[in-house]
Amino acid sequence: MTVSQRLLRVVPVVVAAVLVCWTATQNNADECGTVGECLGLAFDDLVALVLVVPGTAIALRLLRVPRVILHTLALLGICGALWFGAGELLRALDAERPYDATLPLWVAALVGLAAGVAATYVVGPGLRTPRAVVLRTAVPVVVVALATGASYASDRVAREHRIDEIATAPVTLYAPAIAGQGPQSAYASADGVRLSYAVEVAGEHAYVSVELVPTPTDSLCEELLVVAGDCVEDGETLRHSFGSGFTDVALVRGGTTLVAELDSDRLDPDEVLQALRDAPRVSAEDLA
Repeated sequence: MTVSQRLLRVVPVVVAAVLVCWTATQNNADECGTVGECLGLAFDDLVALVLVVPGTAIALRLLRVPRVILHTLALLGICGALWFGAGELLRALDAERPYDATLPLWVAALVGLAAGVAATYVVGPGLRTPRAVVLRTAVPVVVVALATGASYASDRVAREHRIDEIATAPVTLYAPAIAGQGPQSAYASADGVRLSYAVEVAGEHAYVSVELVPTPTDSLCEELLVVAGDCVEDGETLRHSFGSGFTDVALVRGGTTLVAELDSDRLDPDEVLQALRDAPRVSAEDLA
């Protein structure tokens, strides 16, 4: 069977398989309120993949395509890398694109087309010819390089976009060190900038978030709290306890108030409050 004959049989099968996977991803960007709902969204993708892989192999067998197992494995690897790379490239071109946004239909179809062509040449006839050796080596390398390059470009664009958003937030930027550790991530929020921490205290992990917001003009308790509970303020600081072991502390530093949400069973609220007081001013680049 010639390469052209293989292409005519393989490409339609792969495009159809990719479109099935694309259909399963259409709910990926839906919001999920519970762990079960979020797992359900991922389960749909997994079920589609489990059905598509053997389905592709069976279709190739029925069409009498040689080396079905090798073809299927090559298709899975190449298509996966191209799918990932296409998503990263779209994020690099559009910084506002959500990380879980699905591929446009035409992009998904192109991924299937390219995967079918690439896999056919990798697994095709002429196992020992110099051209076949070059193709088998070059195609996977090029595919992985493209996916890696798209991922790097996406991360770089996303970081630059995050820096711009943080820099334009209406707050002074601070980077508190909670339990001796700086923030792991920083993002512009609806009101200011939110910092996330994952610190280790006495062998246990504690998760803390600190939000930098414009200082309220009225009561800190009335304007800052979302969950009802015991709240004490003195005009400069706030301490709010709610639930079992959950505490908010806040500190006013001029036009910016630092609000920390913490697990008081693992972290001392007074120490966190002192960390807010000692936090140095930083730039948007430092936070991002």
